[in-house]
Amino acid sequence: MTIQKFTKTVKGAMTLAVLGVALSACTTTSQEKIDYRSTVKGSPLEVPPGLTDYSKNSQYDLSGVVSYKTVASGQNVPVGGAPVLLESKDMSIERAGDTRWLVIKRPAEQVWPALQTFWEDSGFTLKTNQPSTGIMETDWAENRANLPQTGLRKLIGKALDSVYDTGMRDMFRTRVEKTSNGTEVYISHRGMEEVYTSTNKDSTTWQPRPADPELEAEMLRRLMVSLGTDKKAADAAMQNAANKLKGAEIRGEQLVVNDSMENTWRRVGLSLDRAGLSITDRNLSQRVYYVTPNPDDRGLFKKSFGKLKETYQVRFTSISANQTQVSFADKNGQPYSDQGLARVLKNLKNSLQ
Repeated sequence: MTIQKFTKTVKGAMTLAVLGVALSACTTTSQEKIDYRSTVKGSPLEVPPGLTDYSKNSQYDLSGVVSYKTVASGQNVPVGGAPVLLESKDMSIERAGDTRWLVIKRPAEQVWPALQTFWEDSGFTLKTNQPSTGIMETDWAENRANLPQTGLRKLIGKALDSVYDTGMRDMFRTRVEKTSNGTEVYISHRGMEEVYTSTNKDSTTWQPRPADPELEAEMLRRLMVSLGTDKKAADAAMQNAANKLKGAEIRGEQLVVNDSMENTWRRVGLSLDRAGLSITDRNLSQRVYYVTPNPDDRGLFKKSFGKLKETYQVRFTSISANQTQVSFADKNGQPYSDQGLARVLKNLKNSLQ
């Protein structure tokens, strides 16, 4: 619901609101900080040609996946369906600056369907689900916990729930990386907010807002709980994660990261999302990410990178055991530069220190 519609609806509901004022002194109770509801009604995902249909592939068979919520509530587990629950020792949080990720001592093939269950249990609809590239992305959802919790709303909230709108939407991209010891899970956030476009406040538009690293961390913590870790252990893992930041510097039109090729590859992947570039594919053997500019972020940056719908390469070259160069190329592999590249390099550097 837009701000305009919200305002008109509220005016139409004023009579009912006045009747409830006398009772609005009722005390309120605090709610969870996160209560997402997808703005898109879910429908079966259509898998593009050439991509794995996880619902028909035994490698990603979801029939045996049981969420933590199901087990914790005491519901019966379907015959043949072993719950995907891990112990605290099987998971850990690692950190570099404001970037955090989850390390799981399980193969990606076991983790992937549990991730889908987590996002759906959290109130999201998945719009991208690609095991072949290790990318999962939710659709836009509204965090209803951001609504004002007044006594009046609690009194009539059920009847007029559709009247209320936060004017903000969130979506999350999950990237899964296979490692020699298991799996690493990265979650990046993207936000939009509705703002007035006129002084009369009679028209609105949606514009991007910056990524929220703390919200990303909170979703990682909740994922740990969903996978089987108790809340106290998940809180401790998040708070005690050692900062393994090693820094980076810009050299000309390249970024030099003071870390190994393997670590740089994984950490820069999350930073690309924050810089307005979406990973569409990757080549592990050549260490290349294929990215496209994210149209939702065009208004967020004064100097935007590249052209929409165009594919670009992010290439990684080892300088030494503890230094890696990150450079950009066009779809043909030729060095690329434009007015937005400096901004992208700066964002990448800032996220790595």
